[in-house]
Amino acid sequence: MPRVKAITTGSIPSFLDVILNFAEADTSSSLGNQDSWLVQLKAKPGGKLIMYGDDTWLKLFPEMFSRSDGTSSFFVSDFTEVDNNVTRHIAGELLNDDWNGMVMHFLGLDHIGHKTGPRSPYMIPKQSEMDGIVQQVYKAIEDKSHLRSTLLVLCGDHGMNDAGNHGGSAEGETSPALVFISPKLRTIWDGAECPINTPNSRFGYYRTIEQSDIAPTLAGLLGFPVPLNNLGLFIPELLHFWDDGLLCPA
Repeated sequence: MPRVKAITTGSIPSFLDVILNFAEADTSSSLGNQDSWLVQLKAKPGGKLIMYGDDTWLKLFPEMFSRSDGTSSFFVSDFTEVDNNVTRHIAGELLNDDWNGMVMHFLGLDHIGHKTGPRSPYMIPKQSEMDGIVQQVYKAIEDKSHLRSTLLVLCGDHGMNDAGNHGGSAEGETSPALVFISPKLRTIWDGAECPINTPNSRFGYYRTIEQSDIAPTLAGLLGFPVPLNNLGLFIPELLHFWDDGLLCPA
């Protein structure tokens, strides 16, 4: 929950948020009355949000989604159905043109990490499955006229340590990936050498940002106000979409 709060509101989670994260039945941690990119996106003309996956989103944002199908994140022995419950909705929703925001929160990788660790034989097949989902969505963005201005944001709310757990300060736990995906990005970026062979780190990055930077960046790219309590910054590389002299160095 604290990480979802940072991603959606641009604010910094408190210690109380961490405690409430373990109280599954508690409703005091709801973000329904806080400003977020979900609220702003829904407020746009024709705004309609849909959500599939981790039911934490349904508890944090009650009555936010017009269509949803939530799955509990506490059945960590389930590696398969927990993701199939998301995947089965994707093809149909990509054909629909009545929504302007879709959240898909897959849990399989997290569950595999908790039960069998990051080097589990289940991990690579699950990662390949997720690659297929990204490919499916990206192809639809390229092919479907009503999706041409869609931005796909691929991210983790947390990473995991060598035991497959998270919540601490190890580099693997605090370094989840973030990728912005759209055919329109080709107009501002020619690509760069993959950084996976960075010599001074177990992990390679193009750059690092704060999770709170996601909310203001989405606001700028999708054309709605920055959430009220935001503390994050717009990701500077994406300023290349504007040609008003504010372009940052490559």
